Amino acid sequence: MAFHLAHGTVVHRTTTLHGYSAIIMVERFTGGRWQLAAGLPRDAEELTDDAVREMLGEAADEPSPFALPPEDGVASGLNARSAQLDSMIDTTVEWLRRTAVGTDTELAWARYQSSDYDYELDTREALRDAASLLSQMVEQRTMLAARAEMRRRKREDED
Repeated sequence: MAFHLAHGTVVHRTTTLHGYSAIIMVERFTGGRWQLAAGLPRDAEELTDDAVREMLGEAADEPSPFALPPEDGVASGLNARSAQLDSMIDTTVEWLRRTAVGTDTELAWARYQSSDYDYELDTREALRDAASLLSQMVEQRTMLAARAEMRRRKREDED
């Protein structure tokens, strides 16, 4: 785990994902707790552990959930991943459907460069990003299903 200071006041920490060291997760300390962040800001400077303890107290030593192994009894493997993807897909589709309502007309009433206008633009970007993520999840689910079928057929052939 490494700590970074961004914008002169915001503490971030980077943590290697448990079980897969190629992925680094970023969290920022805000509102008295660690929250997932989209990434480490460009102006972030590395901090020492002692400097972070001085700034945040005990919160500096809180373990990151990304560094910890999953709880015992949590389903894993191909079938669990497929079920998890199904759940994420369903949730994303429902969010898209609810958020998209009125999007085509909302921007028309907002004054250009107002906070309402910016909010509507941000909403449109979020919808596009969610639709892209949905597409990726569906592709992943399709690939998992195809691989599961290939494994099943291979086992049948071997028996």
